[in-house]
Amino acid sequence: MSAFFLGSQTVEDVTFLKVSGTIDEDNTLASSAKKIDGKTVVIDLSGVTRINSCGVRDWVNWLNDLDARGKRVVLVRCSAVIVNQINLVHNFVGRGVVRSFFAPYYCARCDREQQRLIQTDTLSGAARVKAPAVLGEGCDVVPCQMAFDDLEDAYFAFVPRAGAVSVDDGLQRLIDGLSPSIKERIKRLDEAERVSADKAVGLGTGMYAQLTATASGLSLDLRPDRPSLAGAMPVAAPTRNHRSARGLVIAAAAVGLAIAGYLAFYVFGA
Repeated sequence: MSAFFLGSQTVEDVTFLKVSGTIDEDNTLASSAKKIDGKTVVIDLSGVTRINSCGVRDWVNWLNDLDARGKRVVLVRCSAVIVNQINLVHNFVGRGVVRSFFAPYYCARCDREQQRLIQTDTLSGAARVKAPAVLGEGCDVVPCQMAFDDLEDAYFAFVPRAGAVSVDDGLQRLIDGLSPSIKERIKRLDEAERVSADKAVGLGTGMYAQLTATASGLSLDLRPDRPSLAGAMPVAAPTRNHRSARGLVIAAAAVGLAIAGYLAFYVFGA
């Protein structure tokens, strides 16, 4: 389980945040809000691997705090863990805008998983969103048609249901009004598609300074006290049925070989 990380870099009036690891009761979201200077806050969530009920509570409160401070929040490169929470918790994004998110794909012939970045506005307007068709990168079979590795109706439920959240003309006008350097940085976030599941965690954290704060503003690593939630359980991502089935087949084959070996020894070795 990777530790919570919150990194920050402010350019002009835009603060870029990198949130990664586990968002649980040990996060530093609340204490860092006062250190976020930009009026627009772009939050990269590609590295979030787990979130529990304490983390969900603190996350929602943190976004509400940013909104109360007049911050405009844009969520980019949301991991599958974040997408699941957007679908489960109705106010998980607050008044923020979901600009892009990762979706899981799988090639059965090559036994390869890939995470593909999807721009939310490319899916708007459909009553029932279907996963975009993609070709595998680096697969053994060329061309390799990847299959979406989750339940479409469940995974993409937030897109048509929260149209005001996922599609926002004001966001594009805001981006168009930024300087060329800021627009180029946001463009690089939009185009960072070649990220495998095992490399998503910690991607780009080197450019972000650790951002945690206390009431005094002097320390960089003090977490605020918070009440505990009895019975808080982590929210897990859906299991992959085809890989579970493959594991059962392998296990059954191993048991069969063991039994065959025992019988051969008993019959021929006596």
